[in-house]
Order: sequence, then C-alpha cells, then structure tokens
Amino acid sequence: MSKNKSFNRIIALVAILATVFLMHFSDLYISEHANHHCNDSDSCPVCTMLVQCQSNLKTLSSGLSLVVVALFVVAAVLVEASNFDYQSIQTTLVSQKVRLDS
Repeated sequence: MSKNKSFNRIIALVAILATVFLMHFSDLYISEHANHHCNDSDSCPVCTMLVQCQSNLKTLSSGLSLVVVALFVVAAVLVEASNFDYQSIQTTLVSQKVRLDS
C-alpha cells in the first residue's frame, strides 16, 4: 500500500472519530443542561453552548441522513447486480439446431 493511501485512511479515521465525538459531546451537554434557566441568555455561556450544540446536531444529522440514503442506494444496486443472471442472447444456427442440408 502506498504512503499516500495509508495517510488518507488515517485522516479519514480521525475525521470519523472527531465527528462521532462531536455528536456524543453535543448530546451529553444538551442532556446535562436541559433544565438550565437563566435571566440573561445573551451573555450566558451555557445558553451559547447549548445553541452551538443544537446547531451541530442539526447539521450532522441532515448530512448523515444523506449518507445513509446514498449507502442504501449503493447497497440496493450491488444486491441487484449480484443477483443478475447473465444469459447470452447471441444465437447462431447451430444453437437453434437448424439443419444446414442443401
């Protein structure tokens, strides 16, 4: 395997782990501060972080739904392609058992 391919795989793995960590952290933060009430939501750091976490989850969930649909379509095409039974439609006089008597 070339050096560039292994580097790309490492970068992809790090990106996936960062995305999963971001989703998990956002979900945990929102669930821990669900009952947060404050009088001044403009300067409250907890409220600001809650808005950011909600934005992260909305953005990632819409992107992940597109990825899931794309993977489903690819899987359906692969299943249909693997179940395809190839039959030659090329016919000859011999395959049709035609007698060639003169």
